[in-house]
Amino acid sequence: MKRILLSRTDAIGDLILTLPVARSIKEAYPDYHITMLVSEYTEQLLEGEEYIDGVMTIPGRELGNYVEVQEVSHLLRAGDFDAVVFFYPRFSLALAARMARISRRVGTGYRSYSLLLNERVKLHRKHSGKHELDLNYDLVESAFPGLPRHEPQLAVLEQEICSAQALLGKHGVDLDEPYVIVHPFSRGSAPNWRLENYVSLAQGLAASSVTVLITGSQQERRQLGSFFTDSPRSVVNVAGETDLRQLKGLIKSAAMVVTSSTGPIHIATAVETFAVGIYPPVAALSPVRWGPRGGANKLFVPEVTLNEGHTGSSMDGIKVENVLAFILSKLQADIRLRKQ
Repeated sequence: MKRILLSRTDAIGDLILTLPVARSIKEAYPDYHITMLVSEYTEQLLEGEEYIDGVMTIPGRELGNYVEVQEVSHLLRAGDFDAVVFFYPRFSLALAARMARISRRVGTGYRSYSLLLNERVKLHRKHSGKHELDLNYDLVESAFPGLPRHEPQLAVLEQEICSAQALLGKHGVDLDEPYVIVHPFSRGSAPNWRLENYVSLAQGLAASSVTVLITGSQQERRQLGSFFTDSPRSVVNVAGETDLRQLKGLIKSAAMVVTSSTGPIHIATAVETFAVGIYPPVAALSPVRWGPRGGANKLFVPEVTLNEGHTGSSMDGIKVENVLAFILSKLQADIRLRKQ
């Protein structure tokens, strides 16, 4: 039995767009043992993914010092891995794999530390014109040729749904009525709408009798300040109250998720919840590279001219009233469909 380590230690969306490769390797080589190396922050996403045989974590995206490199190298050596693939290349992790003497070390050939790898793939991501998911498959093509290609799909466990329903009940949300999740933050992954636009959108939905959940981290809840303190009861702020399991359950049960180019939009389409995305007009950050895959969605991208540059101000080209009109129309169409 071959033991394969797949390393993706960055953010939620990045991991979701890598998991189909793990699924494909397991499908093509069912006797292989597949271990994912991820950050502690994203580990909860992997629960229920039956094609993954093991999980290793590090505290952040990479190792902080040589002592940590040594510690991880010992763990990797104990894991007796035959191969490692670095989807998110980092010097410290490549060094740990080299010190662990993993025989096949696969990754990009365009980093200064690519010499630590012995299967270097000539793959430029940033200006490739390809989607991240397709680039991930391209990275492993020589190591695992002819893999079947899949779209992202996340398992949602019953306890995750139950936990989400308990949180909704705590806030007095009617479980029989559809709700829309608005996730205003992006952790700096891409230019985003101004927070005021998300607030106006939530208030517009509430004025149309739509229940709105505001999600985010505890730190992001502090950023919200008093924005939603005077909002109608139908706007429920649960930012800082969920872990990833509960967030996945909330997204699965939602009628729609509205957010930017960030993790929750990829969770949404991976659990078959309709997603509305706010994306920047920057090639390296556009839907062509980072758009959600695997589920229905509507993406808004502002139209800008070349002399307007690529600053966050261009995001104001996406008008709140246009996004609001689309969401309300989609919700009404879904209601009519359910009544048929």
